[in-house]
Amino acid sequence: MGRNITASKRGFGYDPVTRSLGVYVDGALAASFPPTPGRTYFVNNITGASTNDGLSWANAMDEVSTAITASETYRELGGVEGGSAVTTNDYVRNTIVIQGTGTTYGAVSELPSYCDVFGLGAVPFGDGTGIVVLGDAAGSTDGMAGSMRGTNFYNMQFVGASTKYAVDLAVAYRSSFENCAFGGNASSAACAIAFNVVSASGLVMRDCKTIAHAAFPVIGYGMATAGGNWNECIMERCYANASTTGYSNAGYLQNGSIVRNCVFYGGTTGLSDTSSQTGVGALAFYVDNVGSGGTTGITCTNGAQARALHNITRGSTTVAIYYAIG
Repeated sequence: MGRNITASKRGFGYDPVTRSLGVYVDGALAASFPPTPGRTYFVNNITGASTNDGLSWANAMDEVSTAITASETYRELGGVEGGSAVTTNDYVRNTIVIQGTGTTYGAVSELPSYCDVFGLGAVPFGDGTGIVVLGDAAGSTDGMAGSMRGTNFYNMQFVGASTKYAVDLAVAYRSSFENCAFGGNASSAACAIAFNVVSASGLVMRDCKTIAHAAFPVIGYGMATAGGNWNECIMERCYANASTTGYSNAGYLQNGSIVRNCVFYGGTTGLSDTSSQTGVGALAFYVDNVGSGGTTGITCTNGAQARALHNITRGSTTVAIYYAIG
């Protein structure tokens, strides 16, 4: 039955904004049945505008930061437009879809939580149009910075330069990056760290790589920097190429984390784990990786024989199986 009109006694109607099925009686909405409380926000920096609601491509927002603000506001209201702030159950999950264009999206300084962010464009490992690129090639700010919980990023390129980072996360809990690129594009200088996280728990990184279309980042992946931890994380099929260290992890606690099937190169060191923790069970495991460096391929300060298994290390003078067992 079509949507009820004023003269109708009863009927059903679909609201594309809320994606809800409504029941109408005497021209008034009597009940509404949304499939989920979450919303989808669309972003296009060519056709969008900051004043749009972002709930369709026809009314797309212009920047990722604009969509993040809207998503967080709606989530904190418990998914109820015009509702009061919810402090005990603000886990409404939204989606942000970003159109790849020929223009870089502006840097982001606040991140969403409980959100899926999709880059709708070309594979993000090149340096051409059609890729969803986010960041600051001028080196005045980090490409993306902040804290997040329950947020997933897919098919995006993050750019930084100079002393700044392409991605700089204070906290990343129960989140993921898949098929994403971090570093500098052709219009930027080298960034300090391509991907940096101070404290992570349940972070998944899969099929990601650093990029260096003008110059290599100083460090590819900086994990658990500034005294943070890196617990129950998974990193697999990732790649880094950096001027000093491809992958660095200084986290005292790395409980249950696994790094596998990755390739890390650094002008000095490929893979470096300098945790001062001596208990093997509280550290990360490295399995089937390649660590290559101008000086050292792979180095683990503690427990290497028990947790660095079946890796290939290539330093300035040797190529070897790093603490292989069996």
